[in-house]
Amino acid sequence: MKIFVTGSKGYFGKPLVEKLKQNYQIVEYDILDGKNILNYEKLKSSMKGSEIVIHAAAIPKPDETKTFDDYFQTNCVGTLNVVKAAIENKVRKMIYISSTTYYACERGIPIKFPLKEDNKTAPMYLKSDDFKCRDSDIAYSESKIIAENILAFYGLLKKMQVIILRFPRIGDKEGPYGTMVSMNNAIQGIEKSIELNKILWYEAFNIANKMDNVDISKAQKILGYNPE
Repeated sequence: MKIFVTGSKGYFGKPLVEKLKQNYQIVEYDILDGKNILNYEKLKSSMKGSEIVIHAAAIPKPDETKTFDDYFQTNCVGTLNVVKAAIENKVRKMIYISSTTYYACERGIPIKFPLKEDNKTAPMYLKSDDFKCRDSDIAYSESKIIAENILAFYGLLKKMQVIILRFPRIGDKEGPYGTMVSMNNAIQGIEKSIELNKILWYEAFNIANKMDNVDISKAQKILGYNPE
């Protein structure tokens, strides 16, 4: 099976590719190689023949040197380019690397726990005075919400299968409110999504270590996710 991976040389993309190469043919696409997801024609051409796309390219965290426009262009317009190129290339399934920042799980934002896939996003229940965070925290969160909504349009209309994986901080350090997912568990979430034979036109899943404040029961039930 040929799998196309954006952000293949990033913090998560690099170990993910090394693991997937053991069982799949991997096509890498990364800005470090001069391959930008904002270059639609190069993106579309590079994706030819792929059956699955894993979209990991993004500004991956709050960064005070980035503006909202930076986040919008890379995380939102870039995601639109990826899904459009995938549809033109008749890709069967897209797996999108999202984040628990979808729920505004960032420091200085009093969100509701546990994090569940059907939780309201923070702007639906918080007021402006509730936010004690940086601009970049909101910019990152909103960019992921917008990107997921772009993918929802194509998935819900059955243009292609879309699986959203919402990760907290990946690695061995805790993120906001103690949330985290190990590298091995994050990669397992990807592998389970690849292997899933059931058709899911649009579904989102939390992928995290076992913890009280992130509900992973949906991923366990449908994907067979079993964190270490």
